[in-house]
Amino acid sequence: MFNTATAPMMSQSNQVQKKQVNVVYQTANLDQFVTIDGNRTPNPAHVKRLVDSINKHGVLCNPILVNEQMQVIDGQHRLLACRETNSEVFYIILPGYNLDEVHTLNLNQKNWTKKDYMFGYAGMGIQSYVKLAKFYAENNDFHFSDCISLCSNLSSASSLALSGKNSMQVFEEGTWVSRDMNLAQTWANQLRQLKPHYSGYNRSGFVGVMVMMLQNSNFNFKEFLHKVSMQPGALRDCANREQYRNLIHDIYNWRSRNKVELRH
Repeated sequence: MFNTATAPMMSQSNQVQKKQVNVVYQTANLDQFVTIDGNRTPNPAHVKRLVDSINKHGVLCNPILVNEQMQVIDGQHRLLACRETNSEVFYIILPGYNLDEVHTLNLNQKNWTKKDYMFGYAGMGIQSYVKLAKFYAENNDFHFSDCISLCSNLSSASSLALSGKNSMQVFEEGTWVSRDMNLAQTWANQLRQLKPHYSGYNRSGFVGVMVMMLQNSNFNFKEFLHKVSMQPGALRDCANREQYRNLIHDIYNWRSRNKVELRH
């Protein structure tokens, strides 16, 4: 092992003092390191780039960060690359660090996506995120954000809006709650029934408006599907949700004596 560079600290006498910051260790025993529950899934492409770099240049002194339990706080890609190349690794022990520091470090380096948070919390066993991961795997023809809306049983305009927090904050902090997953799957299946009539059945704007319609007690999906099938090409891409609402309203009420208001 060896000490990292020391950092100067000014005293009141203006004399420079040196303070040891951290100690860098080096080891070939990579089995002692473990992943921390909730960390995002490693990117295989990034690991490959690091493997290629190690094979070409060797291992550079860029330590991974671990806590006292040898859980990797930062540097899981470097560790995987060292394992693959049978190389030694440099590491620094930071006692007390946990998943909060993992999130902070990753946000400062490269923002986590919603998928990263989902896989992280699912890996920790938080059931709402476990259910979402399963739902997304089975319905990945829909955008990920729309899968969240479906599993929330709410349109994306209102989903996740809890306790006055914005949607991303709720999802990131692990407090997002899935609701009726059977209903979510039913809605996804119904949207998919529109695919023969509209290739944009999975466009986010359309999905968001359709989820609002499906929550409306005055809206009957079978009736809507029938009207769509009777009007080839009637469903088309729209520039915004308001246009989708108007279009769906007009299709639904086509040749109907008793008009149903669906635009509110």
